Amino acid sequence: MDLLIAAKVRKQFAGHLALDDVSITVPEGSIFGLLGPNGAGKTTLIRIINNITAPDSGKLWFDGRPFSTNDVNRIGYLPEERGLYKKMKVGEQAVYLAQLKGLKRAEAMKVLKIWFEKFDIGAWWDKKVEELSKGMQQKVQFIVTVLHNPRLLIFDEPFSGFDPINVNLLKDEILKNRNNGGTIIFSTHNMASVEELCDHIALINNAVKILDGPMNDIRAAH
Repeated sequence: MDLLIAAKVRKQFAGHLALDDVSITVPEGSIFGLLGPNGAGKTTLIRIINNITAPDSGKLWFDGRPFSTNDVNRIGYLPEERGLYKKMKVGEQAVYLAQLKGLKRAEAMKVLKIWFEKFDIGAWWDKKVEELSKGMQQKVQFIVTVLHNPRLLIFDEPFSGFDPINVNLLKDEILKNRNNGGTIIFSTHNMASVEELCDHIALINNAVKILDGPMNDIRAAH
């Protein structure tokens, strides 16, 4: 089954065509690579899927029916431009963000403590965000993106700013999520990561989809 379908999505900003009739189909239980250089239109498509901006034309389907605003609650989104409240304590902020995703406070505390230990940042629970390194802040944001078990995860350049050890930690969690039936859109311009992780890919350049299909088929063809 296909979890997400975007059909002939078009978006223009003040004379700049960001997406020109772009269509993608994301199979359930897969990692879908959204490839292309910076400025190609990847982030615009992701923002449309997250209902942050609306397409000028085109349609979206999610889980077998037309996309609705309520479907946003079933998506976990880690944007390339990260942002946490610098003066808040790490744990307090993570609980707050988890509650925004629909978790009760007690449940959020329980799940977050497990994730914080897994990512080796338990000692930073009561520190202010501004005391954390960029990499540690990104770990916190990764955790609050995934902890409510969304139907669809969207990662925009998730490994940016991470050292190799933490990149591997995130890769393991992404693959584990897929192996447990999760569906992931992975947006990047790093071909090595795509070959390592993705089951399907679509390549966007200058607002147009150049190619798409199963990773193995594209590798064989090119």
